[in-house]
Amino acid sequence: MRSGCSLVILAGGQSRRMGRDKAGLPAGDGTLVEHLAHRLGPVVDETIVAGGSATLELAGVRRIDDRHPGLGPLAGMHAGFLAARHSLVWVVACDLPDVEPALGPLMRSLANDCEAVVPLLDGEPEGVCALYRRGLAPRIEALLIAGERSVRSLLARCAVRYLTALELRAVDPGLRSFRNVNTPADYATWLKTRSS
Repeated sequence: MRSGCSLVILAGGQSRRMGRDKAGLPAGDGTLVEHLAHRLGPVVDETIVAGGSATLELAGVRRIDDRHPGLGPLAGMHAGFLAARHSLVWVVACDLPDVEPALGPLMRSLANDCEAVVPLLDGEPEGVCALYRRGLAPRIEALLIAGERSVRSLLARCAVRYLTALELRAVDPGLRSFRNVNTPADYATWLKTRSS
């Protein structure tokens, strides 16, 4: 599919609340990362996994290391943007296993006059399930060098088109895309809802 969009799955992080690597958690026939790559791969032109262990090698998916390890999702985004072949990059955290594939095309359709398209739920930006311009990589690098690690610090410095819950519900009525699997209890609940 020619979408002009790269997918970057953020697989780094310390998974403190889970107590083990979230990216490698079993999910059906593979891991959480594999589940997301298969789920979202059909609506993008390439899939990149940023961070995580070297055992996350998947067919047709490039895995890259963070250039600034241990600095959180912004560092994974930076590495992903540098590796991406396309000017639009859909960033998805590996602990969001139910991201709706149709969210990608929706965000791409709104990306013309901005540097990021970011879902906004209850006043909170969902910066790790959002669309960005690859050209933001130098700005992210400057933030990391300055000691800024939050995705919000990036959003504060770029032109953002925020997506409302109403707009999101057009493609994801239950807003399942934004349900994290952060703890063992979250993971157990997700496994149950997945099999029901």
